[in-house]
Amino acid sequence: MALKKKEEPKLGRRAAKTAGPDADELARIALDLFAERHFASVTIKDIGNAANVNSAMIYYHYKDKLALFNAAIDSAIDEAFQFFAVHCHNEKHENAVSAITAWIDVHVALHKRLRNVIKISLDCSGPEFADARSSIRRFYSHENKILQEIIRDGIRGGIFRQVDPSVIATMVSAFLDGVLARSLILRDFDMPKTVEEFKRALWLQLGYRAVRGRASARAEGIDRKFA
Repeated sequence: MALKKKEEPKLGRRAAKTAGPDADELARIALDLFAERHFASVTIKDIGNAANVNSAMIYYHYKDKLALFNAAIDSAIDEAFQFFAVHCHNEKHENAVSAITAWIDVHVALHKRLRNVIKISLDCSGPEFADARSSIRRFYSHENKILQEIIRDGIRGGIFRQVDPSVIATMVSAFLDGVLARSLILRDFDMPKTVEEFKRALWLQLGYRAVRGRASARAEGIDRKFA
């Protein structure tokens, strides 16, 4: 059974609390605005309006707009890492196939947030965005390390053939970036179907003969948590 697209957990822009949003919540709200428009076109006042607070509240937490931009990227990445740790840790899964399936399916469940990171990453070309680029490299480095560990575990367990883990990890990461970007360009893009086809191609590449039902059951379990 293919992973069905469900409503993503509401961790993006949200209404301010009575006492006002804290620094982390302001970063989440700003992430949406930076993704909708370019960095240069978003003002502190815009972010204050979205958060229902005075601009002075934002300056209480952040030195300037660039500091908030960096915090928005860090917040999204750290939030993704938390979900990965809960659902994708190798020791929590029956085997490497289940762990990789969970890794891919969490990306689908969090696709709106993660593609926001991709969108605002396009603004990070200037020297002033060195911190943001460092955070983005941290994300990819962490992703590659975890995927390589899972693939090596599958090779040791005899369910994957001998492959170069770094090559396969990069392939998986690049595919996930691609489907997130495609979902921005084409409204009718069927991400779950494409992801399921990629999994089948990946298992062939790894020499794994899938057992029907197990991966789908895991995917449904993740999906229910985000419903």
